[in-house]
Amino acid sequence: MWDDALVRIGYAYAGGEDRESLELQLAALRAAGCRQCFADGGAWVQRPELERALAALVDGRDCLVVCRLDRVGRSLPDLIATLAGLEERGIGVCSLQDEIDTSAAGARGAGVFGALARFERVLPRGHTAAMVRELRSGTRRPRIPVGPRPMGQISGMEFAPDLCEPVIGFRHWRLVDGALRSMFSLTTWDAAQMTARCAAGRHDPAQTPSSGCRCGIYAYYDPCPRSASAMTRDLVGGAVVVWGRLEAHAVGVRAEHARIVALQLPATPSPKRRAVADVAAQLGLPAVAHRRLRALALTHGQPLPAVLRPPRQRTPAVDPWRWLAADEY
Repeated sequence: MWDDALVRIGYAYAGGEDRESLELQLAALRAAGCRQCFADGGAWVQRPELERALAALVDGRDCLVVCRLDRVGRSLPDLIATLAGLEERGIGVCSLQDEIDTSAAGARGAGVFGALARFERVLPRGHTAAMVRELRSGTRRPRIPVGPRPMGQISGMEFAPDLCEPVIGFRHWRLVDGALRSMFSLTTWDAAQMTARCAAGRHDPAQTPSSGCRCGIYAYYDPCPRSASAMTRDLVGGAVVVWGRLEAHAVGVRAEHARIVALQLPATPSPKRRAVADVAAQLGLPAVAHRRLRALALTHGQPLPAVLRPPRQRTPAVDPWRWLAADEY
């Protein structure tokens, strides 16, 4: 039974075009007694409804209700700043799935730090603990610790869904019948934006990518070599931004959502150059020289911090593409 003295205002967010997830969140918020509900969809670049929700909260009385805490912050520092700001205003925070409610009787004393302590299970533990300690000590802008990660403490899934700005990456496609097709599957990119869903049946399709499965959209941290696409008639390089569920690897990241931001235009006039320009025009994308891919990608997202990347391991020479399965987009 909810406390009728509180005014509960709900906020929902779903990445990409996942309308079903957004509707499920809104239904849960209404069931939790929210008088008003605000919702954003798409990438993290602009969150106007979150700003409206925060402005609608009355200091010292209201409670912000979300399904999960990772719906609130674009990054861990952003989440900490938002929760700390709400606590300073005397506003409670309720996360339904995390079972956190700082507005409940007796919970106000724990405040934002108690919420972050419980939220630690969905974030890299070392990062969260360090930032909470810095915030408690009075540091206004906590810093993520840098340096090598211990080899035995990397789980693969490095951070919670959507809890980061769009991450830049680079990849190749095949040019087949005037359209882009994934290199290791029959998936056709008939739009600039793609959402991956595992069809292997080994786990919930919505949990893509999933630890232990090879589904998802793969992107490398660094641009693919220019010569790789220059030497073939059908290989096309480009830059993307990825977000949603992310799994960090040593040389790249596997993601739930991706959007192409630019295609690599061959340097010399040729039928392939015209074909790449045509595909870019159809998708509403720029076609640029290889040297401009990174700079253009950085206008749409940010690199994944090196501290979140598992270290490279020395292994015998193997086919670098062998481990990518047909579920890769």
